[in-house]
Amino acid sequence: MATYFKTPFTIGSEYHYVEVKVPKIDSSSGNNIICCVDTSGSMSGSPIRNVCEVLRDIYQRTQIEYPLFTYNTKADITKTIKSVERQDLQAGGGTSFSSVFTAIQNYLVNNQKSTTFIFMTDGQDTDSQEALKRAIQMLKLTISGLSKSITVVFHVIGFGEVNNNFLNQVRQFGNKEGLFRYSTESAELQNNFNDMFEYAMSAREFTIIINGQSYTSSSNEETVGFLIDNITIDNTITKEIILKSSDGESKISLELMQPIRPIHIVRALNLVSPDNETSVHQIRTYLNSIVPTASADLMEKLELEQIKKEIDERMMEYTRLFTQIKMGQVPEQVKLRLSALRHDATFANAQRRKKLDLRISKNVDYFRRTDISGILDGYKKSIDQDGWNKIKEQKSDWVCTYSNDDIYEMMRKTPDNIMCLGILIERNEQAITSPTKGLKLINVSNTIISYDSFIAAMTLSKNSQQQQQQQTDGTNYGQFSGINDTYCIVGQLHEKINAAIPLYINYEHMKRIRILEGIWLGYMFTLDSYGYDRDQEIGLLKLLYDMIILQTGTARNKQFITEFEKVCHFIITESIGFKSSYGEKTYDNFINSIHGRQNGKYDLSIPLIIGYLKNDLKNILMPVYYEYLRQCLHKKMSIDKTNIIERLLYGDESQRVKTVASNKDNTISIDINQQDPDYVEQSFIQYFHDEMCQPIELIPETTTGEDRKLIIHEADIEYIKNILQSIDNQLNLNVPIVIKNMLKYCNINENYIEDNLDYDDLRKELLMILYFDQTVPTNVTKSHVLSILDEKIQGNRDNTVTFNFTPETIRIVTYKMLTTKTLEGFGGLLRKYCPKRCGPLFSEVIKNLLILPQANEIERNVNSIMNKDKLVALLTNQIGYSQLYNNEMSVFCWQPLADVNIDLLAQVVGKDEFKKIEKDNLGKYVLHCYRISNKSNRHGYSNYKPNMNNKFKFTGYNDRY
Repeated sequence: MATYFKTPFTIGSEYHYVEVKVPKIDSSSGNNIICCVDTSGSMSGSPIRNVCEVLRDIYQRTQIEYPLFTYNTKADITKTIKSVERQDLQAGGGTSFSSVFTAIQNYLVNNQKSTTFIFMTDGQDTDSQEALKRAIQMLKLTISGLSKSITVVFHVIGFGEVNNNFLNQVRQFGNKEGLFRYSTESAELQNNFNDMFEYAMSAREFTIIINGQSYTSSSNEETVGFLIDNITIDNTITKEIILKSSDGESKISLELMQPIRPIHIVRALNLVSPDNETSVHQIRTYLNSIVPTASADLMEKLELEQIKKEIDERMMEYTRLFTQIKMGQVPEQVKLRLSALRHDATFANAQRRKKLDLRISKNVDYFRRTDISGILDGYKKSIDQDGWNKIKEQKSDWVCTYSNDDIYEMMRKTPDNIMCLGILIERNEQAITSPTKGLKLINVSNTIISYDSFIAAMTLSKNSQQQQQQQTDGTNYGQFSGINDTYCIVGQLHEKINAAIPLYINYEHMKRIRILEGIWLGYMFTLDSYGYDRDQEIGLLKLLYDMIILQTGTARNKQFITEFEKVCHFIITESIGFKSSYGEKTYDNFINSIHGRQNGKYDLSIPLIIGYLKNDLKNILMPVYYEYLRQCLHKKMSIDKTNIIERLLYGDESQRVKTVASNKDNTISIDINQQDPDYVEQSFIQYFHDEMCQPIELIPETTTGEDRKLIIHEADIEYIKNILQSIDNQLNLNVPIVIKNMLKYCNINENYIEDNLDYDDLRKELLMILYFDQTVPTNVTKSHVLSILDEKIQGNRDNTVTFNFTPETIRIVTYKMLTTKTLEGFGGLLRKYCPKRCGPLFSEVIKNLLILPQANEIERNVNSIMNKDKLVALLTNQIGYSQLYNNEMSVFCWQPLADVNIDLLAQVVGKDEFKKIEKDNLGKYVLHCYRISNKSNRHGYSNYKPNMNNKFKFTGYNDRY
């Protein structure tokens, strides 16, 4: 069946639009398409790579070996597009059009079947004009002789420095005119080649005959449209028309289209090609007056919006070209662009799937696959009478300023409209890729407006503004940067509005907001309903912060913020997209350590707003302040970081007496039989948690290097205050306004940060910030940052403290390790006396731990930690949530020496647990040790002094290196 209507627009002449429903079939396998690719020297580099990339993609999608003709100084017709699957074409030599035209002629003579050629070139012919003229003449004669039995079409793609008249001539070589695309950059070749190939594969040509006159059009959809401008159709006389296609010829009925929907008008307008600036203006004027009807479903609204945008962009390009022509600037490139633009509407359906970028392509595909209208209709039908009654109670609070529909009427009328608050925002192009940086809230209005009313009003406003702009200065339309000043509507108090944010209002309304999120978010950030990206949900949190800052304090304004807070709370708690984009653990990691904060991806208002929405604001305040300090201190500034770091670590050296531990007495420091064992162990537990807490000396130790500075245990509060104040002369290190604003909004003392600062904690944060320019290593934590930085500044602490290991001192320490009641005490002793996890003391401890428990041992040692637990701590390098070894040994797992019986070790630990630990350690590193004896090799390395660079992947406890 075919329908028609007389178009309400008149662009140079009156038109009728005829739309015919046709069966949609997949005819790609039957199409005979040949790609003719210029491989001359000027195509080398990115141009030929881009062409090969798109040919490769076409082959991978279709798995059809379409013929590939390549040509430079001569033509090669032996390839198919599969030949570029693994290797790009090579470009070099001159350009001989006569060789490729002769090759095409010979092909048609030997293969007399309908063929579509996609002819691509980037240059001028280097053959003689006589040879070219002769080749073209022979090709045309051949096609003319075959025209009754086959169809031959030449589609043309020009790139760079080509001749417009010549390419238009090639486009008309066949017995049916082809289409033309033009690229100025090599990157455009991919899109143009792909568009052309998609069209050649799937588009079918149709011809209708009305009142004896023929009209031709192409389509790869289920409808094909014809724009007729030279006859009048009378429905009382013309009842049927003839439809011709490759499937045959048939008579179909012709009926007057009633009603005429906006989608049909915009499809008709899409086929109009302007001749001058006046007709461009007429098209744009009428285009912006087309708005969707209330009864249109969601997909129809989206299609209408997208086609309008395509037409508008095309008209802008026409305007630029006509202006250049009018000014006498008609270089070859202008002619080429104008020629290509004449064919642009033909590719609209294919381009619609790829508009803007891959994001839009993905979203279009989602909208096509997802029955959004069905879901929304289901939501509406699921509301029972009690639900509608509750919504009805909200009528007086939520009324659209433009349509006068209240929340109840709006939700009753349609399932896909939502109630919003009008706002004024400032967009810049960063909004497309960085929603938290590209959008700034200027003003929050009191205007409640439904989303449909907002879009309709914005469309009319845009049309009015563009007409006025063209009349005054003739500048281009639709520039992204100008949208903030001119593209606005007027609120109920005559305020400017250019965006709308949805309000929660009720749970049923929020369900609509969530399913329609891609549409309203995409429009808000990119001015395109297909421009949605899940990061835009994070941008909403920044908008909420801006709303809080701009609050007026009125009851109505508070109500708006509360309703928008509910939307944002729903997103951070329920949205899978938000959790995957922001990171489900990002907030917790931000609170826990500097490692979770240092990526600096988002504005500091984001974690603050999340904390506020989670009712967890106080826990996020200090981490945000620390991150603010980190960002400030990593900016360029002229301070001596080295002096600040050393002062934070060692205090004021001039004000204290150096104390150097030097004990040359080889006698035992304590009597282990008289000393309280619990008191001794407690000191090593404290040492395990903080290595600045020096434990009791069990055996004599000597500290070498009398000039070694000692770390101060407590932060110098006055110095930290003074240093922040001195740096503040260059950088503002006061509590940032972003925190102050949130404190004020939540009625918390604005000096909360200053009053609750833990200066010991701040000292460690500052040391990590100042010492590490960018990323703080994961093994550097607050529990041992002081010792790590001390070692980096003054050298390895293990080399400055020595122990006099004798059989007696080894016995004393071994006894304490074996009798500790806690794993933390055991860990503290190991860190102190076996920092390299090797040596005679360590070997003695292991030998004593490798004893199977007796039958009643558990009862006898009820207060002691079992040997098994201590061995497990060594094998896993873990005690609770802390690493047993947090020095350079932490990157290596423990591989017992050759004198350790692995079978016995497995028995003590438990075979199943031992196997699990072995499996967990696979892939980690172990040190190579010289296990035959403890004698040093010629480089000075041995079991007790391993080479830290001689490391291997752990493959199992029975594998010896």
